[in-house]
Amino acid sequence: MDHQFAVLTDLSDVPEPPEPDRLRLSGCSVVVYFAHRLTEGLDFAHVFASGDLREIDDDRSYATKVRAGSGLLYSALFDSGPLPAALARVVGSSHAAGLRQAAVSLGGEYVLTALPLLLSVPGPITQEAAAVELTGPLTTDTLLRFISLLGDPDIQRSLADQCAAALARAAGIEPGAIEKSWAVEGSVAMQVWNLDGTENRASTSLYAGVDESATYAWEIAALLSYATDHLVEDGLWLRRSPQSVFSHVRTGMAFFDDHMVFVNADCCLEMAHLPAWLRGRSQFRLSQYGYDSSSIFVWTVGILRRIIGDDLSARYRTILADLAIRNEISPAEQSLMTRRRVQHSALLDRSVGFREKLIEGRNRSLDEWTERERPTEQVLATLNRNMEKCETVSLSLLRVREDREKYRRDSLIAVMGVVLAVVQIPPFVDQVAGWLDDRKWELLGVSALLIVVPLMVLLRVRRRRNQ
Repeated sequence: MDHQFAVLTDLSDVPEPPEPDRLRLSGCSVVVYFAHRLTEGLDFAHVFASGDLREIDDDRSYATKVRAGSGLLYSALFDSGPLPAALARVVGSSHAAGLRQAAVSLGGEYVLTALPLLLSVPGPITQEAAAVELTGPLTTDTLLRFISLLGDPDIQRSLADQCAAALARAAGIEPGAIEKSWAVEGSVAMQVWNLDGTENRASTSLYAGVDESATYAWEIAALLSYATDHLVEDGLWLRRSPQSVFSHVRTGMAFFDDHMVFVNADCCLEMAHLPAWLRGRSQFRLSQYGYDSSSIFVWTVGILRRIIGDDLSARYRTILADLAIRNEISPAEQSLMTRRRVQHSALLDRSVGFREKLIEGRNRSLDEWTERERPTEQVLATLNRNMEKCETVSLSLLRVREDREKYRRDSLIAVMGVVLAVVQIPPFVDQVAGWLDDRKWELLGVSALLIVVPLMVLLRVRRRRNQ
């Protein structure tokens, strides 16, 4: 079933550029992601089971959106250090908020941490949620500057270190057990969930999906374009062409007409207005996940699939390059490579097959839409080919080693045969004793040469084969 709707059916439907501060947001969630790879041999499923992390056990959790056997692990939020002061300043917050993140994994050595930042004026929605308290509603420009600062390399490194250290503590593992951590570029998810600060809009009205999305088309297009540097400063998003706005906002996805979801290659954005009908489930999800959007949940697993495919692709390219300059590998190395390839294949099967574990058709449709916007098929196809090449090349190198070992054994047997053939001939031994008694050095020298020369020839051939 298709849940996509036309928001703008024609270029003429694009409204005139609005005033820059027309849309004011009293509450929104911005989710950023950090990838972590555990050291060789660690499986996060085992770490999760034995550590202090816990899943959200409630019938309002997103686990109810997934069939059994998916392999998905999605932890409750846990402390992740302080909010960087620069981020608080850009939204005018004096509240020293602490950050919380969730660990998301399909097992194996890969973990994704989802870090939701709730930006909100004080109110009933934030009573149970850790939020960055705002002194006033945000404009589109301010929110764009906040997201842009989240992408600053120094901020990203700082947050990645915080997230990795917090993950190690929460999972009960040594910090060194996390081999690598990095910010996932082009992966921001946003939920606008409180429009109370917007003038001339009834705060008791639900978000009118298609109609309001068309009204706020310029602001929505700007948020979806956060990764375009020259649009996020000085209100330049208001100077883009109507054609550009149309391309971003012409289609959205919804189930009821009380929200609208937009997806492109870098962003998943949901527009809603929760205060008009604040349900216990929304309150629960904001406090437990940092967002109330099954679309962002599906997007999050898609980001996990993306980091698995991208990082494994890079790793197998490196393995192939290493194998290309090797002369041989040991049976232990081959056994390890085969075992890891089987484990990685199983992990890829879980990540690719996750869509079929989603119960609701709208969530499967969203994942398909996301895949069209950010294709991973080519990456996964290349990865599978490289995994097969690694297996083929490593087996060839192992056979080379086995052939050399066999030659070494054959050479040793030949040498032993020569020696035994000499020392096990009794008449010859008696003859040598007689020559010694008679001091016949010429005959002894010739006999010694007949023994030593073949041994030297065999040893020399063996050394050449080993080079």
